[in-house]
Amino acid sequence: MEIRLYLWLFCLLPSCVCTSVGFNDKSELDSGLLNRKWMASIPDATLVSAIAVPGTHESLTLSGGPLAVTQVWTLEKQLNVGIRYLDIHAGIWFPTNKEVGIRDANWLFTQGVTFTAVVEKVLAFLDENGGEAVLMKVTLHGLYQDRAARMVEQQLQRFEGRIWRKVSVPELGQVRGKIVFLQNRKFPLGTENHRSYLFESKQLKHVEEKLRHIRWHLCGHYILLTQTAGAALQRPKALARSVNRQLSDLVLRRRGGAGAGCLGVISMDFPSAELIRNIIQLGTCDCGPNAGRKGGEPGEPTEPGEPTEPEPGVPRSGPRPGVLGPHPVVLPGIPFKIKHKQEPPWRVRNCHRGR
Repeated sequence: MEIRLYLWLFCLLPSCVCTSVGFNDKSELDSGLLNRKWMASIPDATLVSAIAVPGTHESLTLSGGPLAVTQVWTLEKQLNVGIRYLDIHAGIWFPTNKEVGIRDANWLFTQGVTFTAVVEKVLAFLDENGGEAVLMKVTLHGLYQDRAARMVEQQLQRFEGRIWRKVSVPELGQVRGKIVFLQNRKFPLGTENHRSYLFESKQLKHVEEKLRHIRWHLCGHYILLTQTAGAALQRPKALARSVNRQLSDLVLRRRGGAGAGCLGVISMDFPSAELIRNIIQLGTCDCGPNAGRKGGEPGEPTEPGEPTEPEPGVPRSGPRPGVLGPHPVVLPGIPFKIKHKQEPPWRVRNCHRGR
């Protein structure tokens, strides 16, 4: 009897330890941990990109086996606990399909819900919590992605007054009670966003240095997205135990410090309610008078902008054809030399929009 009791207690240890460091795989949700209205206290003029936002990766993959499942809470529970970014994977597999269905990203298991139903559930939550906004990124899969994109576009016309699909980053006051769509290569509708590359080989590396270089973008240039997805044959739950522990440590280290809220969107598998709450409590990024300027800190010199390569189908930004852009001044008789500065790989990759 004593041996069985010890074995039972031992089985509980991994769950207890992991929930204390950002991981949770229990479907139950304590009502004392809900955060339905946490955005209500944020000023209307705050840019959405400047808010530390907890989110979920493959938000609706609740079935499909240990190599597929990434979440344990339903959509309603995720919204109630404070999740405000949803990563949606969907598509059609036959040209005769009338609805765009939700699937997982790697194995394409059906999740038994349609894209339209997801939008309706999110808007129902926003009807009850009008001060909130929900960010949503849609990735399309299957053989008929163009047809699926047209179907999604038609379905979204029903909700035209409740969604934001502009490229520019909105202020929170503009999108309270609305869904803010983020664009990607397979669904180019919505606000510009980029991956943060805070993780390298599943490890947080050089975080503060990276955040110093990209902080100015949080003040209106684009939405910053941090997520770590495992390979198809890697169990999301095993990866989440390691990643969420690192995220939890990062959030706790930044609490109360200067620029604590300058993290953007954090997309997670199996997050705990405590980790979600701690991200919310980081608050917002103080853009101050230098909003939209590189550098961000008073007295910190700005750097020239880094070139970005647009994605296929996305217009290239910059001077219009036939219009010369700014160029350096070269004095007569003084040779002009270009100093090449070698950038670390993560800064080069950061120029590309996340998938």
